[in-house]
Amino acid sequence: MVETRVAHRYAQALYELATAEGLEGQLGEQLAQLEALWESIPELPKFLAHPLIAARDKEEFIKQTLADFLHPYLVNLLCLLVRKKRVLLLPEIWREFLKAAEEQGQLVYILLRVARPVPAEELDRLRERLQEVLHRRVAMVVEEAPELLAGAELVIKGRRLDASLRGRLARLAAALKG
Repeated sequence: MVETRVAHRYAQALYELATAEGLEGQLGEQLAQLEALWESIPELPKFLAHPLIAARDKEEFIKQTLADFLHPYLVNLLCLLVRKKRVLLLPEIWREFLKAAEEQGQLVYILLRVARPVPAEELDRLRERLQEVLHRRVAMVVEEAPELLAGAELVIKGRRLDASLRGRLARLAAALKG
């Protein structure tokens, strides 16, 4: 509970800064990408939270590897979290930031679950199309889910749009049962 309140304060400060400079969409998208990186490389949070590795070494790593891809505010946030030994709060901060952005109507968080890897060009086209349809910036996280068999599943604002083979088979089985 205390960690959630701390994460909320960090997220709120970042969101207020982003709003003041018109960066809420950009930072939201980059936080979503950072979250995907966090999930896909489990060694990253372990490294950044490891107590025997000096904070300055972790900060140097962040600056060398992520500074070209992330806005300086996010790089600074990561470095601050490392110094304060709160880097494991990042997923909660990310969720709180996106919640604030969605509440303000600035951003829509979308989870795209796919059976197979999707080329970056297709993901960009999908993101652009979703932004056109939703009239908002989209923060999209792609998750590989081989259990879908084929196709994809889209989760938008808690609603699941299932275009997977597994979903079709389940609907067919339900229809046959009557």
